[in-house]
Amino acid sequence: MTKKIWAMILALVMVASLLAGCGGAETPTTAAPTEAQTEAPTEAPKTEAATTEAPTEAPTEAPTEEETEPADEPAGMIDLHVIDAKTGDAATGEINHSVFKGVAGKDYTDEAVYTFNDFIADTSTLNWNPLSWETSDDSTMLAFLASDLYAFVLNEEGTAWAIVPEMAAEFPVDVTADYVGKFGIQAGDSGKAWKVALNPDAKWEDGTPINADTYIYSYQNLLDPAQLNRRADTMYAGSFPIAGAKAYFNQGGEAFTPLGMDVAEWIAAGNNEADLYVDPINFWNAAGYVDKDGNEIPNFLSIADETIYSTDGTENEDSDPFSGKMLYEEYLKEGAAYQGYSADYLGTVESFGETSWDEVGIVKTGDYEIVIVSEKVIDNPDYMFAYNFPTYLVYEPMFEQLKVMTDGVFSTTYGTTKDTTASYGPYKMDYFEQDKQITFVRNDNWFGYSDGKHTGQYQTDNYVFQVIKQHETQLLAFLNGEIDGVTLQAEDMAKYGSSPYIRYTPQSYTTKLTFNTDVEKLSTRGAQILSNQNFRKAFSLAIDRNTFATSYTSAGSAGYGMLNYMYIYNPFTGESYRDSDAAKAALCDLYGLTYGDDGDFEDLDEAYEAITGYDLEQAKELMKTAYDECKSSGLYNDEEVKITLSVYQSDDIYVKMFNYLNEALKSACEGSGFEGKVELTMKVDADYYDTMESGETDIIFSTWGGAAYEPFTIIYECYVKPDTKMEYGFEPDTVSFDLTINGAEFSETLTTWTLWMDGDSETVITSKDGSMTLEPFANYDANTKCAFLGVVENEYLKQYVVTPVYYRNVGSLVSQKGDYPLQSYADLIDFGGLRFYTYNYNDTEWAEVAKTLTY
Repeated sequence: MTKKIWAMILALVMVASLLAGCGGAETPTTAAPTEAQTEAPTEAPKTEAATTEAPTEAPTEAPTEEETEPADEPAGMIDLHVIDAKTGDAATGEINHSVFKGVAGKDYTDEAVYTFNDFIADTSTLNWNPLSWETSDDSTMLAFLASDLYAFVLNEEGTAWAIVPEMAAEFPVDVTADYVGKFGIQAGDSGKAWKVALNPDAKWEDGTPINADTYIYSYQNLLDPAQLNRRADTMYAGSFPIAGAKAYFNQGGEAFTPLGMDVAEWIAAGNNEADLYVDPINFWNAAGYVDKDGNEIPNFLSIADETIYSTDGTENEDSDPFSGKMLYEEYLKEGAAYQGYSADYLGTVESFGETSWDEVGIVKTGDYEIVIVSEKVIDNPDYMFAYNFPTYLVYEPMFEQLKVMTDGVFSTTYGTTKDTTASYGPYKMDYFEQDKQITFVRNDNWFGYSDGKHTGQYQTDNYVFQVIKQHETQLLAFLNGEIDGVTLQAEDMAKYGSSPYIRYTPQSYTTKLTFNTDVEKLSTRGAQILSNQNFRKAFSLAIDRNTFATSYTSAGSAGYGMLNYMYIYNPFTGESYRDSDAAKAALCDLYGLTYGDDGDFEDLDEAYEAITGYDLEQAKELMKTAYDECKSSGLYNDEEVKITLSVYQSDDIYVKMFNYLNEALKSACEGSGFEGKVELTMKVDADYYDTMESGETDIIFSTWGGAAYEPFTIIYECYVKPDTKMEYGFEPDTVSFDLTINGAEFSETLTTWTLWMDGDSETVITSKDGSMTLEPFANYDANTKCAFLGVVENEYLKQYVVTPVYYRNVGSLVSQKGDYPLQSYADLIDFGGLRFYTYNYNDTEWAEVAKTLTY
């Protein structure tokens, strides 16, 4: 996907979420009570739902006092720049395996009939083939039809998640020593080969047993190079790569690996420029281009390749021709404008020979036993198998029947209709009509209904999706009792914001103002004063974030930091980065709140709770300073200045947001030389992300997030990495800061610190006097990592090239027909999921009372 196309998708999703109060294409249309999806999140930036009121509680289980407060905590303020670094397990904690007992009699044994009615906006693109599904609507379908080896469930205390075996009979056992000399395992290795005993009671919906052969067949097809399955990369990429999986998937061919860094850095590290390839599809949006003989453009081109590709295979002016050599020359010619493209669009190519299945680390060791071999050491396997290892099974007789190979191109209709669907989950598909309805009914051959381990669970007999496209129709259907959950828009909050049936689902995304700080580009529009840091800081302090969030979003909460409450720094204890002392101290320092013996507040927590990010008096004083600085440097000569805020379109919500920000800026300018001479102007621009990337606008809204379980990588991946950094003119290489670590003094740039935190193996950090070299970031414990993240977030925000405005949440109403066990969102299990949803009315009773209830 080109940067331009990606930016357009971001824009479209953002405006949709602002207007609809729900997520983008990869977010379920309602708060459907299905099990939480646990596949490792990507690091790709995404927009999510706009929102207004904060959840009443933090979204994760509160850590215990012993976990968060050292016994000898000092009374004074935390010095962010002094770190006591400790190595050790990066994230530890005893995993809870106890299960919520549910409500007696409210489970699958209840003889009454209970139906959950839901909605979906569209079914035309649904694909629930376990090997190739793409969207979250697809995965919602799979949640009914599949079970995982290990599942996240509500714990016995009803407070957070626990992990239990489902398709597995036991938790994994380390058998690495048995595989020395195989799959790259050497003597002394541990944590790479894991034996998984399979549940002997698992069956397909027709009663056919699911055994080790089922797993081997399914994973062979998942990685079959002829099929090019969308989910194949879950087996060879990320934090749980299966030994040999990448080679098997790419056998007999080549695979492109992006550099992940600037070309100059890559060459400086001793690599040969002649080995570079370019990705023309994403770099140039060249899908469908051909050469003069009609051959389609390959997925990657050598930079030495001079073959001309274009829309018609010729070099005429209208065909926009290029070659691999021409693309690379353009990259070099454009210099800074394309400097970030090398990270993703320039790379190397690896060739793979024939690879047999015996070289893949998924081994049958018994009728109901397999061994999984990872290329990386897997710590905390109980958690990692539940979170990262996919259980993608297909029913062999049906899958074989539906395979089609035409001229060497594979296709299948598996997982697209009722008749091409086989379930091994708690429900099975009973009805599917395109753009009308999908019905799931209880799968009586699912092991959970007879194993005695699921009492108190699955009271729902049927689950029905109706196709309802418009929000107004969805809300009306909910109020009439026809559906049992609905997301809310901003205009709904006045009526339903205080309803006892509202639930808030936090998202991992923060919406910010992104500033252009490049003097030359700003000067072309007369907006060069925006390059002054005090000007931007003054603007930031003039924004009342709580007012903004509650007035202009459907469920958002005031946002003060780059990362919100969804980011977990210790997944095994559920500790949130935003709730850590390091994160709190970072924002207290940023906004000038002091605590301790000589501070304005008694302690860190009290100071943190007082943060508003709004200080108009300080904003006015800073604006006076900015005026003096701009005058003395020649940036400003008392002329009128219009600063452009680019937005996706001129909908009412954007106009209101713009008007608020314009008044905030004017208020900050009062009493300074800028008063009456500086204002914002709104420009509608569907490509506003691209426009900012080229420096052709001054301010945009940007929304970044995702990878909530990888908070330590997000600063580099979203804010420093050249090809994702949106803040035009800001050069992280020019920002340096010092840290005292275990008594040694260190000084590095923001780029270097964040690259090291991102796990870059070539980034080595040594103290000023050369006496100490830091270990790889991954070697430090969770609290140490959190301390590093706190100082990096603080240093970035102090540049005021971004101003956080609000954290995104989704507000939804739940039906009085029933409810989830949790009233507040919990990490990985939402509100408890369909597993623990219980009913106040059966279907017959509900038909009598549904239209008489109010919300």
